[in-house]
Amino acid sequence: MSTAFHPVTDGQTERLNQTIESYLRPFVSKEQDDWVQLLPMAEYAYNNSVTSATGLSPFFANYGRHPETLTPREINVQYPGSEAYAHWMQKTIEDNSEALKKARERMEHYVNKSRSAAPAYKVGDPVMLNGRHIKTRRPCRNLDHKYHGPFQVERIMSPTAVRLTLPIHWKIHPTFHVSEVEPHVHGSRNPPDFAKVLREAEEIEADEEFDMESVEGSIIRRNRVLYHVKWLGWPRKKDWTYEPFENFSIGGLEKIKQFHLRKPDAPRDYRIST
Repeated sequence: MSTAFHPVTDGQTERLNQTIESYLRPFVSKEQDDWVQLLPMAEYAYNNSVTSATGLSPFFANYGRHPETLTPREINVQYPGSEAYAHWMQKTIEDNSEALKKARERMEHYVNKSRSAAPAYKVGDPVMLNGRHIKTRRPCRNLDHKYHGPFQVERIMSPTAVRLTLPIHWKIHPTFHVSEVEPHVHGSRNPPDFAKVLREAEEIEADEEFDMESVEGSIIRRNRVLYHVKWLGWPRKKDWTYEPFENFSIGGLEKIKQFHLRKPDAPRDYRIST
């Protein structure tokens, strides 16, 4: 799962988006209002092009053939034996898996040249949080603090992600990639006072948001679970909206859990614990 302010996690999708944009750019209208209609042909072109990782097109890897790109011809089709075809497809899948493994090893080799081992944090360790993604109420970012804290490590989520105990009024996700935190250096005689830090932490710039009254339903749309949100002060149902899991703050997640307690059989996002 991704962590806050670490888009490298989903780099493959970001790179593919650039490729699709390069497909659409020469053909989109001047008003750029017809790119949705061009997506099927862009998908077709991408799936029928050879990738550097496997040396095969995605279409050929899945179906064992390339699609007809011209007007279909009238021919007498003879189907090969199912066993021979299954054996050939299994060999193709194995070759693709081996090629992808080598591609991962190549990328890992070059990326790790500029990487260093992450510090081994423990629960309770004091750390400083990088302030480059935190907007405070101070007028000039250049003169603002570069790091905030020290904050206490509340939980080790993975070797590369930690959860911090942050002030309640900071409405940001408390889990961070280790690249966003630094060990706090202090003398043994002067341990940090975490309670004082939480009380006096700099006010951050709050985002404009509406208060949620309750979650009234959930649906599955395009393989994603969306929750039907009733907003405080908006009693009419037509003013309610469907929101994905990513749009909920900590308080909103509690409303989702309350909804699932009321309706345990409703569609549930996989990130919501039972």
